[in-house]
Amino acid sequence: MSSPSADTVAERLQRARERAGYGNADQVAAAFGWPDYAADESGERTLTPVRAKLYAHAFHVDLEWLLSGEGESASGLDRAVGTSSQSARPTDELAERIGRLTDAQRAALLEFLEDRRQALLQRWIGHHQHD
Repeated sequence: MSSPSADTVAERLQRARERAGYGNADQVAAAFGWPDYAADESGERTLTPVRAKLYAHAFHVDLEWLLSGEGESASGLDRAVGTSSQSARPTDELAERIGRLTDAQRAALLEFLEDRRQALLQRWIGHHQHD
């Protein structure tokens, strides 16, 4: 057999991605800007400790579980995220939610934010022109 541990890591990575709400590897690549993510999830590329830590953080899973299958499972962490006092920071949650947006939704959000920025800038300029 060729590298059974790589397959196991790849399967856990896929489960973590799915539990985090991403339908496929392409969504993760687009959301986080990781063009080679699919190679890690498919087992085509050996998962480095640095990328494993990055993925564990992004998907809110235990790094030890992701790498070895030991420690807390992803499902156990899913339950803990909503109830633990150590749940994700609000900025992490916002980043995760933005990461789940479709391209069209993300474009609409960016357009909205740019409109708000322009309105605030105009208001600031108008206020300071009278000083």
